[in-house]
Amino acid sequence: MPISISELVKVPLILHLDLDQSGKLVLYSSNETGIPHLYLIDAKAESKPKQLTNGKDPVIFGELSPKGNEVLYLQDKDGNELHHMFLLSIGGEVRRITKKPFRTLGVDWSPNGREITRAFATMKNCGLETFNLKTGETFILKKSNLPLMGVEYSHDGKWIACTRALGFKNLQIFILNREDPDDTIVYSIKDNSREQIPKWSPDDKRLAFISDAKGKPQVVIQEFQGNERIFLELEESEEAIEGETLWDAAGEKVYYVVSKHSRTYLHAHQINGEKQPALPFPEGTIPMAKISKDGKTIVAVHSSMTSPPGIYIYKVGEESVKPLTSRKFNIDLTKLKQIQSIWYESFDGLKIHGWYMPAATGKPPHPAIIYVHGGPWAQVFDSWFQGVFLHSLSQSGFAVFAPNFRGSTGYGAEFQNLDIGDPGGGDLEDVVYAAEWLKKRPEIDGSRIGIMGASYGGYMTLIALTKKPEKFAAGVSLVPVVDWMEMYGLSDALFRAFMETLLDGKPSEKEELYRDRSPITHIANIKAPVMIMAGKQDSRCPIQPIEKFVKKLKEMNHPHEFVLEEKAGHASAFLKWEESIPIITKIIDYFKKVLM
Repeated sequence: MPISISELVKVPLILHLDLDQSGKLVLYSSNETGIPHLYLIDAKAESKPKQLTNGKDPVIFGELSPKGNEVLYLQDKDGNELHHMFLLSIGGEVRRITKKPFRTLGVDWSPNGREITRAFATMKNCGLETFNLKTGETFILKKSNLPLMGVEYSHDGKWIACTRALGFKNLQIFILNREDPDDTIVYSIKDNSREQIPKWSPDDKRLAFISDAKGKPQVVIQEFQGNERIFLELEESEEAIEGETLWDAAGEKVYYVVSKHSRTYLHAHQINGEKQPALPFPEGTIPMAKISKDGKTIVAVHSSMTSPPGIYIYKVGEESVKPLTSRKFNIDLTKLKQIQSIWYESFDGLKIHGWYMPAATGKPPHPAIIYVHGGPWAQVFDSWFQGVFLHSLSQSGFAVFAPNFRGSTGYGAEFQNLDIGDPGGGDLEDVVYAAEWLKKRPEIDGSRIGIMGASYGGYMTLIALTKKPEKFAAGVSLVPVVDWMEMYGLSDALFRAFMETLLDGKPSEKEELYRDRSPITHIANIKAPVMIMAGKQDSRCPIQPIEKFVKKLKEMNHPHEFVLEEKAGHASAFLKWEESIPIITKIIDYFKKVLM
């Protein structure tokens, strides 16, 4: 028998990771009970985790205090991504420290543990909010018309480093004096390059951050308040992923995650030397890693399409890693289909990479699904989280192809920027050509190819069905953008900045483009049946335009289904078993109805 959707979904995810300074305690978020919550575990093999939080609302992010005796965590309501912050003593007492919930874009403890600062976004502006944990005082440390993302205190507590977005194509390292927030320093290597995710060296004399100024993301070592700058060179087709750079205790070496063709590897790199061979983690994807203060212990999350998530511990200098969390799962992993790394040529000759997963059941020729990732500045990694969707389809008799279309990360800055000013243009053609690649496969029935995706992938599904109505036999669109114009007016400062970058201007400057690239503009062209799913609490892709799109489908008497989750936001439903199992089941049943 094939593996059921329920069995696949109930394999626990690991969503966040932290390590205390001593390297003895690991904090992580997992949905192993059905809802994401925080767990604490000793950083040694065969330890038993202790659950720290509970309740119906997920807790995805948590960070240990400098002394390791408290946990700061974020929690929203019904997935609306407007976060309150809470402090949890390891002994069990919890208190809320925020007065208002905001979209939180990063948070950090001061080195002495006496205050916390978070980056936030509201409908009007962005900024940094600071909380004095001794007095209870809360104040806006810095207001900004531009999004500030991430918060990183220097080790002496005198400076705070962030990423500032002039546009999502133009990111800068923005540093302010904690005692005089008007005293700021900016590191921007060139116009329209992305400098982001700063990390202080142990002596605060240098910063490590990710920059694509030389054509692809790589680690840069920047002398603080000086001019020395070192680019850590990578091999062809490699780039540093948008994650933390880890410093060793001496400040002479850093560790960072390198991506190549949508698999990742954790490397050490001497500041004045070459990148060292990858650390001995299994093949797949490492989305996050942490290092102890003494530089001797590294913990990392790892998974692949056929290997569920786990936390591994690595003692620097050893030849192997050890699993910290259980590797026992209630499914037969040998029943999973292996993915195939595929390159195909798009309409203009550009080479596009993707993952192909054959159908695990049924007889050929099989129906097939194009799985379109969100973002759009993201990619389909060889990872379990995205694999759950692909395996659910494969185990149900569908072949699946997941293209990393232009605009995806992982293939250089030029490739990533190709969708700017052209959403639903060249990237849509890449998706169409992915379907054409499928049609040439002898085991695929080319008349039964569907398309699905969430967020930007949901948008791409609807723009494909409305602008390329002959190309797909059915579609499932989750939490989509349907009208860029209306969405802009409903969005907060962060997502307005996102749209101004993606569409290369404000609606007042690019009205024709905003309207032309909105699926609702072309809805009269739609031919294929479609299912649309949305969350009423979604603050990224608001429900109002989606309901208007569905109303038009109804007026046209077009075959469609609409699923509205009353207490779900943009992605929260996919993290809770009781919600994600019915959602994925509905998707599979719908595709079976219209394609089988």
